Parts: sequence; structure tokens; C-alpha cells
Amino acid sequence: MNLSLLHTPDGVRDFYGDELDLKNHIMDCIEKNIKCYGFDEIQTPTLEFLNVFLEDNDFAYESKTFRFIDRDGETLVLRPDYTPSVARCAAKYFSDEDYPIRFFYKGNSFANKGLYEGKSIEVTQMGVELLKDDTYLADAEVLLLAIKNLLEIGLKDFKVCVYTREADTKRLDKILNIIEKEGYSRFISVDKDLDSNFKYYTGMIFKVYTYGVGESICKGGRYNSLLGKYGEEAPAVGCVFMIDNILQSIKRQKIATDFKKNKKTYIVYSDSKEEEAIEKANELREKGEICVIVKDNLFTSNLSELCKNNDYEVVKL
Repeated sequence: MNLSLLHTPDGVRDFYGDELDLKNHIMDCIEKNIKCYGFDEIQTPTLEFLNVFLEDNDFAYESKTFRFIDRDGETLVLRPDYTPSVARCAAKYFSDEDYPIRFFYKGNSFANKGLYEGKSIEVTQMGVELLKDDTYLADAEVLLLAIKNLLEIGLKDFKVCVYTREADTKRLDKILNIIEKEGYSRFISVDKDLDSNFKYYTGMIFKVYTYGVGESICKGGRYNSLLGKYGEEAPAVGCVFMIDNILQSIKRQKIATDFKKNKKTYIVYSDSKEEEAIEKANELREKGEICVIVKDNLFTSNLSELCKNNDYEVVKL
């Protein structure tokens, strides 16, 4: 065994087994709730031109991108942030639309952080972007979506730190009034020192924190000037769920979720029973059940113990 080939680079990791099942469960719950708000999925490329993410030489990831030079000499980067990608895509394909547009996304982003920062350089994100709607109700809706999603997946003890970059705070007062009327003001904390690395935010900004993880588990805000960089200016507001941080907080807080592992049936067949095993497996799979066929000599004691511990059914032929 070549041990040098078994390691991953600093800042990235493998997900598998129960942990991956729980991570996928979290994402499924968030996606289901996001769709209830009328957001449609959008996919942007993992590779983008560097200029998509530069903002007057003051973009937070300018010095922390993974960069590549393509065969034409253009500088490409691994996507460090979803919002500029979505804004670029919207400017390209939806500039003629005169009504609010709702997108949601899911995938990984990449930040070339220092070796000793101790942070992940590849993270899984899910988020929403509500474009061409400049109302304070849109801001409040994004905040409510964030709070309700976190509650839905089992988190109860978290704080939404919120403030505004606008000089006039009356708009923020209206937003918070809606949150209060909806019964979620206990999660809100107005933080005048709140800031974001991203300079494109123009109004309300927020970050959500909980114990068990040192970084925010959700963040977002209003960015009314970003779309103008790629085309016609338009207002926008959005938020992103940091899936890996949410997963970590749920595990460290030992939160019991309604997540249940899929049941499996193992069909263990002996010589001359191959066709019978296939027939039985097909019967179960047509019912939507998960079924695994395995030869009896491969059904080891370890596999038998795995089935027992997970309450998997075993059918021997």
C-alpha cells in the first residue's frame, strides 16, 4: 500500500457513510424549503474567468483564488463565491426580464487559504438569490427563509447578527418589524460592528452563528450594485447556507434529526441460485426498495455484523 497516495491536501476532506448521508439529508431539507418560496435551481460553472470576481481591486478573494491559465492565455479560477457567478449568468440571460427572478444553487466553492489558517479550502454551499426586487419585504423574506431552514433541520440555539450599510436605518427597522410579527425576533441580534469581506453588499447584511463551529453557518444581504458590473444595474438580495459548518454544528451539539437511513435487503445466494437471486432483487427494486445481491462466500462475518447493527434484512437463497 502506497500511504502517500491515501492523504488529501490540507483543507479538503472525504465524506462517506453516515456523515455523508446526514449531509445529504440537510441539503434535501433546505432544497425542499427553498422550492416552497418559488426559487428555481441554477447551475454555474466551477471554472470562471478571474475578472468575474474582481471588484475594483478590492474583492476579498482576489489573492485567495486557485488560478489557471488556459491554452489561450486567459486566467481562470475555481469558483470562490457563488453570488458573482449567479449575477453574471443573470445579466447574460435574464437582463430583459422586468419582474423579480428567484434562483437557488448548490455545489462547492474554493478558496486558496493559507496553510496555517486551519480552514477548509473546499466547502459545500446552498443559497438563494432574489433579483430585481428592491423591497424591504424581499430582505425580510430571505432572513425568514434562513431562520426557518435552520429550525427545520434541527438547530434551535443560534443567533442572526444583522445590520445595514445604509446610513438610514429605517429600512432595517421595517425588516425587523416583519421578523418580530412572524415570531422570530428571539433569534435576531443587531450588531453595529458586523461586516463582510465582500464589498458588493450595499444594504442589510447578516451572519448566523451557533456553538460548535467557529464560523458562520449562514450569511447574506442586499447587493444592489453587483449586477451592474456585468450589465444593466438591478437590485438583489440573497443568502448562502454553509453546509459543512451546519453539519459540524449538528454533530457537535448532538442534535437528533428525523433523518433515517434507508433500509436495505441483502440477498445472499449460493451456487445455482443466481437467477433466483436476480428475480428476488428485481421484485424488491420494482417496489422502490434498496436491494444488494452478494455471493454467500462474500457474506463475511463483518458484513453480517454490519447488517445486524443497521437492522438490514438478510434473505438467504
